[in-house]
Amino acid sequence: MKLALDSSQNFGSIALAEQGKLIYSSFFSISITHSETLMPQVDYALKFCGCKPSDLEAVYFSQGPGSFTGLRIGLATAKGIAYGLKIPLRGFSSLQLCALQRRNCGRRILCLLDAKMKELYAALYDEQLNELRAPCVCKAEDILTWEIDGAYLLGSGAPLLKPHLADSALNLLEVDELPPLAAGLFTLAELFGAPEAYDFNALAELEPDYLRESTAQIRAKQRE
Repeated sequence: MKLALDSSQNFGSIALAEQGKLIYSSFFSISITHSETLMPQVDYALKFCGCKPSDLEAVYFSQGPGSFTGLRIGLATAKGIAYGLKIPLRGFSSLQLCALQRRNCGRRILCLLDAKMKELYAALYDEQLNELRAPCVCKAEDILTWEIDGAYLLGSGAPLLKPHLADSALNLLEVDELPPLAAGLFTLAELFGAPEAYDFNALAELEPDYLRESTAQIRAKQRE
């Protein structure tokens, strides 16, 4: 059995899969700290499915970018489970997870997440989710120089780009989208691979993909 978890945004998601089949998926609002929400959700998922932690064979998680607190808690939870059970651990981009819902759409996929401070976490993918523009943090106007005409526009940061599109010749397609769910991490593992064996060194080296300093760190430096 494999576990997937995502706490990179202001919501959380847990999923379990066994022999390639999804057996549990949950989506929950995080109104309190991630640390008070995430592990109880994992415990509940296992009990609901009649499983024990020892039944887990691998853990996948959303590595970022996103909420700094959520990423730290998500990675700590994933590492703790993987280390305790000596099972493989693999992280995937939260932007790629967002793009997954438009896979095989026949167009490029532009994913934007609100990074606060009038900035965006952004990445551009082809329809097979291969990176055309690697995840980065940038201003909305910077994205206008990318090859995005005709692309699908996804993510919580999309509203920040729209005002800049009004005066451009770019035409992007918007669709009704669902929040990215942790279950999608199983698909990303199938597409892009995942370790088959526990590797302590690889686990120890894993860090969240923050892409920049936190808002608090930036403001602290501005006050110096």
